[in-house]
Amino acid sequence: MGIFSKNKYYIRLYTNRIEIRDLINKKSISDKSQMDFNNQRLLIADFNMAEKFIRDVFINNNLSTKNSIGIIQQMEMSEGGLSEVEKRILLELFSGIGIKKVHIDESLTDLTEKELIEYK
Repeated sequence: MGIFSKNKYYIRLYTNRIEIRDLINKKSISDKSQMDFNNQRLLIADFNMAEKFIRDVFINNNLSTKNSIGIIQQMEMSEGGLSEVEKRILLELFSGIGIKKVHIDESLTDLTEKELIEYK
């Protein structure tokens, strides 16, 4: 990977679980939190716990957030679409762990390779 190459991750969030696909190195990771960070209304109800869990998943799997792009999908608890507050939570959460450019995709279906390539 060259000095100006970007790390690009396709990240799907579920109740207390995350799936990450490293689109550059073709590596997939799925991990479940030992502690609940959701409640009945919000997927991310305990921000600090969710941030620590996601940061640890990136660190433990040697995924670098340097010069990175994240395509984020909240796959559960988004009936009727995400509110501006929920979008802000996702933006702050992934910016906080070091993702440089965060894209939030509100669809609930897996994105195709063609759709993922369009995110820059």
